[in-house]
Amino acid sequence: MRMRFSIFPVFVLLVALSGCATRPPTVQQPVVPSESVSASIAGTTWVGTDSDGDYYEYHFQADGAMHYKSPTGFWKNGTWKQDKGSIYMETNKRYSEYQGVITGAHIEGQAWNITGRRWTWVAEKR
Repeated sequence: MRMRFSIFPVFVLLVALSGCATRPPTVQQPVVPSESVSASIAGTTWVGTDSDGDYYEYHFQADGAMHYKSPTGFWKNGTWKQDKGSIYMETNKRYSEYQGVITGAHIEGQAWNITGRRWTWVAEKR
């Protein structure tokens, strides 16, 4: 009696053992902390101080306009832009520029003017 031998089961076994039948590894997306992508601050009010101890109040309008109360008590105008968790503000007070990082209801940053004077500032959402 002649025995028949099938090569198909051997082929399936070799493929399974060689790893060819396995799925390619999946690539996991990096986890981005929720604080790194801040919601828009348009339409909000923030209060804070600078490194000189002067009090400021900022009102951010949706159109990029900013109204702020200076240490002298007068309301002045400026502009602002937000890029995720960063903010850039420019005032008309001796061309001062502010840059900061938004973390939840807290902003911390640096400012400077055309004379080269630099200072730090912090603000909290009201």
